[in-house]
Amino acid sequence: PDSSSGYCWLWGQYASFAGNLAGLPIYTPPPTPVPAFDISYDGLETCTGWWADLKLENTGGVSFSSISITLRDTTNDTVLSLVADSFTNNDGCSGSSSKDVLDPGNKRVVSTAAFNYDPTGHKLRATVTVCSNKAINGTCVSQVITFTP
Repeated sequence: PDSSSGYCWLWGQYASFAGNLAGLPIYTPPPTPVPAFDISYDGLETCTGWWADLKLENTGGVSFSSISITLRDTTNDTVLSLVADSFTNNDGCSGSSSKDVLDPGNKRVVSTAAFNYDPTGHKLRATVTVCSNKAINGTCVSQVITFTP
């Protein structure tokens, strides 16, 4: 390190040791951040089509930069898919707002792709995958929830 009070580490595979090593401190690196999120159904909205709103909360230690949602209406076996590099909440007919990154500890309502019919009373299953990089790359985690609007 540049200062005498700092620490650094060196991977042993690339080092050669000479002399008495007993006086060297053993450094335990911090744990690798774990990706995790909670998801819940937040409502059904309509304007031109009907879509579900899902509430995401990043409960892990990794920021998310992309999302994939597959929404299946198990009542009539209709499937919708959405893949995005942002987290978008459609607010009825009044517009939408997007956020590029969902950082640890943050919450965000995201909208699914829209049905061309009213799915009220239908059993829906959403498979949600969030990833640390754009284009559904990097470290990814998935969850499945079922709900009936």
